[in-house]
Amino acid sequence: FQIFYEDGHGNAVDAYGRPKPMDYIIDEERYALETVSSHTQYLHNQPQENNFDVGSVADENAEDYADVCMKEASSKRVYTLYTDKGKVIFFKLMFENVMNALAAAKQLGIHVHTAQRWAQMYKTYTDSIFIKHKITGRSRILHEEYKQVILEYIDESPSAALEQVMEPLLQKFQDLKVSKSTIYNFVRTECNFSVK
Repeated sequence: FQIFYEDGHGNAVDAYGRPKPMDYIIDEERYALETVSSHTQYLHNQPQENNFDVGSVADENAEDYADVCMKEASSKRVYTLYTDKGKVIFFKLMFENVMNALAAAKQLGIHVHTAQRWAQMYKTYTDSIFIKHKITGRSRILHEEYKQVILEYIDESPSAALEQVMEPLLQKFQDLKVSKSTIYNFVRTECNFSVK
């Protein structure tokens, strides 16, 4: 730690009065910086320790240490969707060419378990493999008969509030247990009305 003073003539001097204390020679090439693009190149630039030749190991296994672009692992499973046309071709091979499910699947490139499931479904119910979507989830609470009651009441009094729309429903269907939000969503989406 050094303190510098001004000598009165505009020059900087140290505590002993020595001139030009800031004139030091800086070795700019002392630390050579370069871009390292791979781990193998980094190992080549490191000083060798314990007489271990990094270059020979890196050259022998250059393919093992090549830079690799990694993809992020997908958490979702990839499913193959087969068209009805592909299913028809599969069954044509099975019945017209007298092939079993395994042979027809291999010829068309269909997964074996999928083909066996199709064959089993065809034996139990012929058209079941052509049904597109399975109905999943909870069934609707409010059906067409509820819609008719709501529409009749709104026709009688168009400025009815939500509580007033609920009254005829609960009178006609005593065992109905639904929330206001369910009725509101039903009236808005199914009946295409906006209620207060």
